[in-house]
Amino acid sequence: MSDIEQECYCFAVSSTEQASPARPREDPGAYTALSRRPVTEVIAEVITERIRSGSLQPGDKLPAEPELARQLQVGRGSVREAIRTLHTLGVLQVVRGRGTFVAEPMRQSHSEQFVGLSSVGGAELAQVLELRIALETAAVSLACVRATEDDLAEMRRRAADHEAAAERGDVHAEHRTDEAFHDSLLQAAHNQNLHSMYRMIVPQMSDFRLETLKLERSSQRFVPGHRDILNGIIARSPRESGNAVARHIAGLYKELRAAIEESGSAAPSMLEFSELISCFTSDPEAAG
Repeated sequence: MSDIEQECYCFAVSSTEQASPARPREDPGAYTALSRRPVTEVIAEVITERIRSGSLQPGDKLPAEPELARQLQVGRGSVREAIRTLHTLGVLQVVRGRGTFVAEPMRQSHSEQFVGLSSVGGAELAQVLELRIALETAAVSLACVRATEDDLAEMRRRAADHEAAAERGDVHAEHRTDEAFHDSLLQAAHNQNLHSMYRMIVPQMSDFRLETLKLERSSQRFVPGHRDILNGIIARSPRESGNAVARHIAGLYKELRAAIEESGSAAPSMLEFSELISCFTSDPEAAG
């Protein structure tokens, strides 16, 4: 095993609560049980800390899910959720058939236009995103019960349209198809009042939506997020689809908060990623 591979497999988590029963504490390769916070949140912190410390470098491959779960003494589902969240935020890159890798750092944290837009209307945009999470989590939960086969076909088509636009690198087409996909979620809820409320806030998000799509690696956040939401609805799982929507939009919220701070403005009312999600779901797995 190479030094890099060995480094990847040596995730150590400090905890004062309890030691791993499998190995003595003095063993430098020992693992301790994770603390009583949301497991996925702790896993994400372990990985990001390894990246921050330089133990994991851009391009390094993480252990496979089963091995990482074994090393950290957690369930594979928790590992999967943590990786999905870090992928959404651009920290990790998931490559089908190859595995999970530490993403290359962005050359610039945010585009000048995005920072400018955020500094001017950031507080209002944050409130719109909070409202959007509330509306869309309600919509996908209803869609899990009410969506017809025609609705599912339409959502698949619109998700595919967005993915095709992302592959072409056509930002304006991505913008249109992203709006169309999310609109299809609201239509599938078959609640006209809910849909009307959503349509009222769409114009307020238009410029912000376009600028987020111009950021580097945006397709790595948008496309997987759409897939997760759609898969949850197809599975008729309000929990899965609701969590996916919350993570997806909260990722944009986090980008907004970072851009506001980068501009030198204050955002005292904006929440942390996990705090925001916890306002809309009681499921600790969602905040991972």
